[in-house]
Amino acid sequence: MGLALIPIVIVALWVVIVFNNSYRTCVRLENGANLGYEAVFDLGRPYLKPIAVPRLEDGTPIVRDSLWSIKVTPTTIYGLSMAPSIDERVYRFAWRNDLGLVLAADDPAEYERLVAEAGDANWDIEINNVGTQWLMNELAERPEFEVGRCPTSLVTW
Repeated sequence: MGLALIPIVIVALWVVIVFNNSYRTCVRLENGANLGYEAVFDLGRPYLKPIAVPRLEDGTPIVRDSLWSIKVTPTTIYGLSMAPSIDERVYRFAWRNDLGLVLAADDPAEYERLVAEAGDANWDIEINNVGTQWLMNELAERPEFEVGRCPTSLVTW
């Protein structure tokens, strides 16, 4: 019985090591946030694969949802989440380091002001709607962006 557990333990250990190395990476942005994974393991998603989200430096997700469209500027992150989410109001959002998260449903005027002040988004990427995972992968390939290891929760659901 004990010998039968050895392959299972080896596979489990391998999965933990691979996931830990893969999903603790992030791309640092000049606006004070980063793009990284919400957790190493997401118990609520297929194959336990986590989603990439905009996050604070300490690893706290700014928006905990798959994003349909994300725009990043030197000062602001804004976009559309894949509503419905846990919090129905998180559909159109804007985040700036000095103001935090602003939801269009809560403060439409402030949301519109932040988006208008944000300026050109996503550098030279000409695709209109990109998700966080795609954008993170794209920026990780560019030499002007710092890719590193960030504090990341071990598990989420």
